[in-house]
Amino acid sequence: MTNHNVAAEKARQAAGAWTMISVYRGFQSGDSVARGIRAGRIVAYRPAGAFEAYAAMHDDGTAVWARCVDGILDISSMPQTLTVRVPDYGTPRGYGGVRITTVEISSKCQRCGGPRGPLTVHHFVKDDTRLVCDRWVNACGHPDEYSVVLTEAQRRMDLAGVPRPKGPEIKGVEGGQFTVPVDFIALALKTKPWMRARAVAKLLEDLGHVQAAEVICTFAESNVTGYQTSAKAAALYLIERDMGRPASEAWADGQIGYEADVIAETPGGEK
Repeated sequence: MTNHNVAAEKARQAAGAWTMISVYRGFQSGDSVARGIRAGRIVAYRPAGAFEAYAAMHDDGTAVWARCVDGILDISSMPQTLTVRVPDYGTPRGYGGVRITTVEISSKCQRCGGPRGPLTVHHFVKDDTRLVCDRWVNACGHPDEYSVVLTEAQRRMDLAGVPRPKGPEIKGVEGGQFTVPVDFIALALKTKPWMRARAVAKLLEDLGHVQAAEVICTFAESNVTGYQTSAKAAALYLIERDMGRPASEAWADGQIGYEADVIAETPGGEK
């Protein structure tokens, strides 16, 4: 049973800040309480309009959050969503780099429903390339790992019926040094999408594309994943070479070398 007199007084003491009122088993119960707080139907929160409140998903059910706005003239409304820039380090299979991706997520913590913290700009350098993403610290104490944020964003797009974007096209650069090897890899990936760099390098060497095989070996050895690096990532690297980029140059919004310590750059993942 929620003691609303105590909860309301706690919220008044922290006027302007969101405070968790209680957690309810069902959404309808929590939503009914939130509406009662806003309308002043629950005596402790009168007069009507003195409090804002909402119900949101919680690990144990539905949480009701409220904030006292009585007498506060200039207070920002809480947005429903946030647009954030996050590093995408890919999945364990078939990916060998990192890109900065802009996604839309809920403004509320996915663990307890509390408001997510304010966004701050975060600069970091990987493979001599300066990248920029957003960071935030949730007042509730629940950290948001970037990988989980990306999953949340994808789930929102799936529910909205937004088609998933296609990956980079694997096609040799016309007139490029590695056009034929790239097209060979693209053909091989149609039947073996999870082919690794080690396997494709051996095939290319057997076919006489020795230099392409050596470049792929060097590329794979530069990653902590070694020969677990995907054939797809190797093909994209050959395309990058044929497009005239120096081997040490990374893509600001695409692939750069994977490093084991990238997890330290995620919110809550301080070294």
